Amino acid sequence: MDIRKKIFEKYDEFILAEQKAKKDKLRIEIKSMLADYNEKDSNCYHLLGLLDYESDDWKVNIKESILNFKKAIELDVNNVFPQLYLAHCYQDLNQLDLALKNYNKVDREKLKELPTWRYIKLIEQIGYCEYKLGNEKIGEKYFQEVLEWYKKIPESDRVIPSELIDCLPKDHRIVCEMKKLETYLE
Repeated sequence: MDIRKKIFEKYDEFILAEQKAKKDKLRIEIKSMLADYNEKDSNCYHLLGLLDYESDDWKVNIKESILNFKKAIELDVNNVFPQLYLAHCYQDLNQLDLALKNYNKVDREKLKELPTWRYIKLIEQIGYCEYKLGNEKIGEKYFQEVLEWYKKIPESDRVIPSELIDCLPKDHRIVCEMKKLETYLE
């Protein structure tokens, strides 16, 4: 079997694993396999970044994740996922200027080719960064776009609008309209 294929199959197993011990074991295995793999491309470095980012102690390994996401971008600027996850890292570190800068580098048209929720979540995350950086009107504009998407897509294509809810007051018009669409937000 192709080693690359085996690495990505192991990662699928890692994603599905529910027990921490199993995830930790798979993380070590995958990292070892990647260390021995001489033909690492953008997707391999993205995978390395995800292995640390998707861990319980991601804060300890965040610098390594950032380096791997940057290497993945360097190898393929058209790979939207490492760019997106690099922005996530900065948002998680509350470095919102860097998060916003990197969210804005994500190829939105390419992201629209993937499940719709990914594009909508990107718009929400940009809105979150703008709002928290003091650009509330710009943030609200992005949140309004999220709301418009929610009105026209099936419920199965939606994800929890956590950043929107986190930013806006509970009685804000957008939040009130979102609550009509997403009754679990009550």
